[in-house]
Amino acid sequence: MGFYHDHCVYLPAMLGWFFFSAAISSYNKYVFGASHMAFPCPLLLTSIHFLVQWTVSFAVTAAYPEVLGGDQVKGMTWKKFLGVSIPCGLVTSGDVGLSNLALVRISITFYTMVKASAPIFVVASAFVFGIERITVSLIVVVFIIAAGEFLTVLGEVNFDTIGFVLCLCASVLSGMRWTIVQLKIQRLDPPLKSTLATMRILSPVMFISMFLLSMVLERPWVKLGPGSGTNYFASVNDGLFTLSLGLGGAFLAIAMVLCEFYLIMKSNAIVLMIGGVVKEMITILMGVLAFGDILNAVNIAGFCVVFLGVVTYKVTFHMNKMERAAAAEGERRKRVRYRQVTGEQQGNDGQLDEFREDGEEEDGGSAMDYLEGLDDLDLTEEEEAGIVPDRQQGCMDETEPVEPGSTIV
Repeated sequence: MGFYHDHCVYLPAMLGWFFFSAAISSYNKYVFGASHMAFPCPLLLTSIHFLVQWTVSFAVTAAYPEVLGGDQVKGMTWKKFLGVSIPCGLVTSGDVGLSNLALVRISITFYTMVKASAPIFVVASAFVFGIERITVSLIVVVFIIAAGEFLTVLGEVNFDTIGFVLCLCASVLSGMRWTIVQLKIQRLDPPLKSTLATMRILSPVMFISMFLLSMVLERPWVKLGPGSGTNYFASVNDGLFTLSLGLGGAFLAIAMVLCEFYLIMKSNAIVLMIGGVVKEMITILMGVLAFGDILNAVNIAGFCVVFLGVVTYKVTFHMNKMERAAAAEGERRKRVRYRQVTGEQQGNDGQLDEFREDGEEEDGGSAMDYLEGLDDLDLTEEEEAGIVPDRQQGCMDETEPVEPGSTIV
């Protein structure tokens, strides 16, 4: 049990993420692709996926409110609920919708390579929201990924401009999605109990926005109606088949999203970095084996450069985060030492608090200057914990930049 908890705790969710991601990508390509089934209303079918997600998440969290967080969602004020649901739902809906429209025109492999540029837009959105600073290392990473994307586009045999633009826009929204979802969801207090609770919050806006967009752009009553020349609803059996298409894709999407959000909420940067890269490799392999996608030397070179940039970005982000954590821990230890030594000198906590508020020592030196002279004091971790147990967590709860998850949705 200890080995599993230490090394394999994320394995089931990760394997599920790999499998269902490849399955939903293949499903979308087969159902929406112009050279395959070519379903005429991809946005409508996507909205059905979102509706099923809403229905399932609502029913399950309502049945087990205390375990899965239904009580938390129900207890939210409308202001708090909509403050999370609207921005997260709109960005997620736009990302998925544009991705499915792109798959109508381009191959799975090219789609995957273009969407690998998402870290560029994760950085951009994090900078816009003020949670990330632009550094030299980030600029270098952006240029590496951009160069890889250029090679990928240059080597694409069946390049489609509209498909590429749709996929690039989806990549932009994907970068925003990871930032906004983590910014909103991970800062809820108390945190949500399950991924189904997260789905229950996001899916209503996802469904409504996608359905309205389908009504405006696709006009499904024209493309699927009696005079459309299609047989999707020509008979009862055809209608049931069409409905099963929507339900099948919906349950694949639910399974993938559950695995995905579990990893976002529970795992760390290294797990997501490795998982994201492996997932993209599997998706590309699926495109080559199942759909006959062609890769040439330029494609492969661009692919390698893009993922070099992605891995560099993830490693850089993780190292920066560790440095911030180490700095915060160093500050905490200084404050612990300060309180112990000055507590002995002052004799009681009231005088110590007054001393710290004034920020001055008796000889005129500042309190923080005095901290610098305490580094030679040896305290064990147990002694530190016994002195100020309330400070150990406090100094580590400062807001950190949002850690992006996978590069592809």
